Amino acid sequence: MELASQGANGRPADDRRDTKESKLSDWSALGGGKDAAGASSGHTPSPPPEVAAVAGHFVQRPWHRRFASQFPALLWKNLLVQWRNWRATVLRILAPFFFMLLLYLVNVALVADNPKRPYALENRNPAVDPVGGLPPCEDNPLGRTPCWDFFWTPNTSTVVRDELVQRMMQLNPGRSIDATRVLNFSNPDAANAWMRESANTERVLGGVHFSERGPGRFDYLLQVNMSVRYFKDEFYDPNFYYQVPLQVLTERAISQFYYNTSKALGQLPAGAPDQLAWDVSTSMYPHPTTDSINIVGKVIGGFVFAANLFAFSLVLSSVVAERERGLRRALKTAGMLESAFWLSWLAVEILAAVLFTLLLIAFGAMFQFSFFLKNSFWIIFFLFFLFQLAMVSFAFLLSTLLAKASTAIILGFVVFLVGWICQSVVVFGFPYTPEYIWDIPVVTVILTLLPWSPLAKACDDLGAATETESSPGISWSNRAAYCQDQPDRSQQVYRGAGVYQDWDCVFNLTQVFWVLFFEFVVYFLLAVYLDHVLADENGVRKGTPWYFLTPSYWTGRGSGRAGSKNVVRTARGVRSLNPPLPRLAALDAGVERDPDVVAEEARMRDLLQHRTGSSSALSLQQDSGNAVEVYGLQKAFDGGCCGGRGCRGVCCFCCTKRPGRGPGQRRPGGEFVAIKGSWYAIERDRVFCLLGPNGAGKTTTINCLTGVLPPSGGDALVYGESLSTPGGMDRIRAVIGVCPQFDVLWGELSGEEHLHLYGSIKGLPKPDVRRQAGELLDSVKLTGAARQRTAAYSGGMRRRLSVALALLGDPLVVFLDEPTTGMDPISRRHVWDIVESAKAGRAVVLTTHSMEEADILGDQIAIMARGSVRAIGSGLRLKQRFGSGYQLSVSVAPPRGGGATNGDAGAAEAQAANAAAVKRMFKEELGLEPADESSKAYLLFHVPKDCEAQLPDFLQRLDAARQQLGVSDVQIGLASLEEVFLAIARRAELEAAAAEGRTTLAWLLEDGSTLEVGMGEEYAEKDGVQYRIRWTQDENGALQILSAVPVGAPQVNGASHTANGGSRHLGGGSSAQLAPPQAVEMARKDE
Repeated sequence: MELASQGANGRPADDRRDTKESKLSDWSALGGGKDAAGASSGHTPSPPPEVAAVAGHFVQRPWHRRFASQFPALLWKNLLVQWRNWRATVLRILAPFFFMLLLYLVNVALVADNPKRPYALENRNPAVDPVGGLPPCEDNPLGRTPCWDFFWTPNTSTVVRDELVQRMMQLNPGRSIDATRVLNFSNPDAANAWMRESANTERVLGGVHFSERGPGRFDYLLQVNMSVRYFKDEFYDPNFYYQVPLQVLTERAISQFYYNTSKALGQLPAGAPDQLAWDVSTSMYPHPTTDSINIVGKVIGGFVFAANLFAFSLVLSSVVAERERGLRRALKTAGMLESAFWLSWLAVEILAAVLFTLLLIAFGAMFQFSFFLKNSFWIIFFLFFLFQLAMVSFAFLLSTLLAKASTAIILGFVVFLVGWICQSVVVFGFPYTPEYIWDIPVVTVILTLLPWSPLAKACDDLGAATETESSPGISWSNRAAYCQDQPDRSQQVYRGAGVYQDWDCVFNLTQVFWVLFFEFVVYFLLAVYLDHVLADENGVRKGTPWYFLTPSYWTGRGSGRAGSKNVVRTARGVRSLNPPLPRLAALDAGVERDPDVVAEEARMRDLLQHRTGSSSALSLQQDSGNAVEVYGLQKAFDGGCCGGRGCRGVCCFCCTKRPGRGPGQRRPGGEFVAIKGSWYAIERDRVFCLLGPNGAGKTTTINCLTGVLPPSGGDALVYGESLSTPGGMDRIRAVIGVCPQFDVLWGELSGEEHLHLYGSIKGLPKPDVRRQAGELLDSVKLTGAARQRTAAYSGGMRRRLSVALALLGDPLVVFLDEPTTGMDPISRRHVWDIVESAKAGRAVVLTTHSMEEADILGDQIAIMARGSVRAIGSGLRLKQRFGSGYQLSVSVAPPRGGGATNGDAGAAEAQAANAAAVKRMFKEELGLEPADESSKAYLLFHVPKDCEAQLPDFLQRLDAARQQLGVSDVQIGLASLEEVFLAIARRAELEAAAAEGRTTLAWLLEDGSTLEVGMGEEYAEKDGVQYRIRWTQDENGALQILSAVPVGAPQVNGASHTANGGSRHLGGGSSAQLAPPQAVEMARKDE
């Protein structure tokens, strides 16, 4: 019989990995001077060009050299992304044409309608139109009934009543007016009071107020509704429709009164007629065809504004999308300068603004708009160009307030509505006229600070200067002088024919240019400022409100050496963790700490004391072999309108929500503690594997170590540089590579282009970028897809590209956050080989849900649960300490020779008898039942640690009886790493359940009754029947019952119910919520 020792992955335990250690080359001044060994690539990482190590310091390249490398790469990226997003780009380019075409069609429609108006036609012999009588009030198309033809005052005068009003009613041409259709009032005030009543509006069109100034003298006042009526495509002019007839009728009555009086007094010659009669007519001037007023200048500002909104929304959504998708954060982690990021976007938009302006002018000239043909080209160019720049900066400013790109489209629509309303107000003269400019200063300032308001004022002036055929337009030299506030004609100085002047004007074109330039600069600076002081998508603020006043912002340097003063500051910060902080003590109550974790913490505390309190600190740093040292690292997320993350700092609708957190990791006051205080070191030339269920704190730890999140407490040193000192994280980024948990790639760029971009961000020389890009693409098997856009990549291909990006530039520390997620088994194994070879000369930090991956790659493994490190050590150490014992597999062979007399059936019976004998031996000597006997030829036994002392003698007896029992093979191995992981995670959940008072769960049995199961118990009893309980954890990490099977009944592996419908989990215990919603699935993720 052969007894073979094997690991959980099926490989021999003594052949698991090469134990040789590689040394970091002496360039870093942190280790020995030996060359790296064991790397398949055959070389040790060389110092990245972004940083050099001199006497324990990281010395970065000068800012201008970094900027010179990054700015062209980011500019190229922005241009390439827009070029390949061709639909949006084409729409942006054609927007000027479409809106100029729309303006042209509107103008053509108005011009075509002009000849239909009588006043616009040539008229050499104007017609004579007699003035008729008062129209009946019923003819008023918008009047109300009952109505009256006219009213008069005062009704106290008998002369007015009997002599004047009576004659008006009798002498009305075409018809007499009945007395019932006439109103009278005592005085004008009474008439006005009657008309002010809402019930009396539109019941009379006008009236006459008479005044008797003395014998033989009458004055009159006409009071008429002067509102222009429009009905059935006709305008009713109140002058000719009612006022002139009323005036003629009044004068006819007064004249007749005087005529009759004179005749009665014998003052007229004999034979004079009884009635004085005359006709009144009107006629227009003769005129040529009247050209319609050019409305282009009045409305072009709105059309230009609308055309610009395509670019505005595209810029706004693109900038927000890069932040929302983590693209900008990935570049920042690679060492990108904020100045290079913003200026690269600004450079692209300046080029786009020039193109937009030239196209707008070209299309306007093509449609023969006098606005473009008569006004100075440079005036129009600078107006539209500066407006574009101001809108771009305004978009940058708004982008700092948004968390989701989808909101940008809605905001663009809101901006259009606000802009349209503001431009309409400006076109109608408010506030840029002398009488209004400082009438309400606050409104004037607010309107002026919105870029579309100065645009509307400038376009209105330019349109007024080209309104008619004879209008000269505005020249460049006249851009300020044309606008004068001089109502006194005697003071107006005319500058000659062909020069446009406006004497009722404020806010000239030169002032408009300066305002738009001011808005462009100020909005851009505000965008950069708010981007620093407002929280990002992770709830992190990059700086204080006065960050630009600190020397470290401009120099990028901290206040002291990383190996001394920074560590002193770190020591002071983490000493408060011993004893633990009171707010964390409540969370850790009842948690039994693992001795290995305690020992690692003690070692790190001792190392920290040596670093800060001993003259040998530098030598310790050099000899320790640590790439990363973590000292009491903590991370807590504060409460807030967004739960502490994703709020841009101004309003809750801008938030990106994060999942809620359960009470097990929440501080008093609502804070969620993601990392409760981690102490460990990550050594060079080794793979440090960080395991844990989702929500345990793995990714948060990676984010803290890579600068995505600032620690809430404690600190960490990466090659002696502190995370928390000014400029420290910037220097650390130069020596790390990161593969994030989720792929952060531009779908428009190819894999090769991604590597070139990140190589330039890291400052690699172009030949090195090309060489490393080719090598890395070949190593991850993407050479054939190197020039294919990543939008067409599969999930596994994107993950492999992310791994290649993490290894670009030979970083000294590589963080791989679940790098093989979504890969097929062949690609996964290949990436394992890459990781194994990449650890030479560097430290690799790996998080994964694959226990097989962790077992194969991990030189040191730390398991986190609920924010704390629960176990740390090598895979073998963890199996020995946390495994339930050993796995013993026995192969039972059928008898050979003539052991069977009835062919195959007899052989099967003999084999079954041998298997029964083996089971009997295990039962009698070790008290064990087989854990798996699905195959008659194979039996699996779980040997607990309690039986470890009996195992050697038992195996000897089994070996001696192997012929008799038909045993052909016996293999023994430790428990799997997955079993260790689940045991630790389960223990953490049980401790959390105990702390929260959750004691039982309810399970619905097939007969409809409920089985109460103690939390974590393996057996439960009901009505004399004992059930074996199998546990699992749901997607929130909470313990759930997988199955409850009566002892002796067959179990259904991996199912939570039996074949006939089974049972289901009901919940229960003392808490309705079984586990915090943020704790996620504990079970291993198998691809």
